[in-house]
Amino acid sequence: MSDKERYLFDLNGYLLLRGVLDTDEVARLNKVLDQQGLDDLDEAGREGALEWLPNFGEPFLDLIDHPRVLPYLIEFVDERVRLDHSYGIQMVAGSPGLDLHGFPDDRPRNCAWYHVRNGTISAGLTVVSFALTDVSAEDGGFVCVPGSHKANFPSPFLDTRADRDDPWVRHVELKAGDVVIFTEALTHGSLDWKEPGLRRALFYKYAPGQWAWLSHQWAPHELEPLTPRQRAMVGAPGVVYADTRRPRQPIEIS
Repeated sequence: MSDKERYLFDLNGYLLLRGVLDTDEVARLNKVLDQQGLDDLDEAGREGALEWLPNFGEPFLDLIDHPRVLPYLIEFVDERVRLDHSYGIQMVAGSPGLDLHGFPDDRPRNCAWYHVRNGTISAGLTVVSFALTDVSAEDGGFVCVPGSHKANFPSPFLDTRADRDDPWVRHVELKAGDVVIFTEALTHGSLDWKEPGLRRALFYKYAPGQWAWLSHQWAPHELEPLTPRQRAMVGAPGVVYADTRRPRQPIEIS
């Protein structure tokens, strides 16, 4: 993590990492998805065909603690960061975008907070979006309102569809293999997809170790293929472990 990256994440509410996945990694992930016979999914993945990505096998498990991404999660979320949930999207030409949503909210029932105290960032529920296809300026896809994660007043744009000409909205161009990390406190959404080819993206969402947004417990058979570090990152939320009463341990990068 460089000082520049830390500054840009704090300034904008998101950070773009280029070339996190190489061409072979992207090809493996797309090959698995090609074999699923997926129909067009909306932005929220509500049809469910791309829900809970680790069930799709090894290349998706590898993304849980990808070495290029993990240091940022520890820096932005928590040294005891855990994977809360995941899903993917697939859009074809004409697929509708998603209304703007997300804002900083400190209420106990909410997930979308953003604070900096004593030089330490606490970003609440944080998203890692892996691009599996290119996204150019005219295609559509992810947009956000930079800096909105630190807004002090209610957003007038929530639940409205963003327009690429709105001066407060930023569209993020991507190459397959790029990653966008953003806090759920950031107002974000997507534009309608215009490109004749597919848009594919995977979303892994992380939370502090003691906190959960989605109530999901991994079944024993789901844990079997995981590494020890991955198991630590998908465990049930809590300050201490239920079986030993020992404090939850920090996630190690190496």
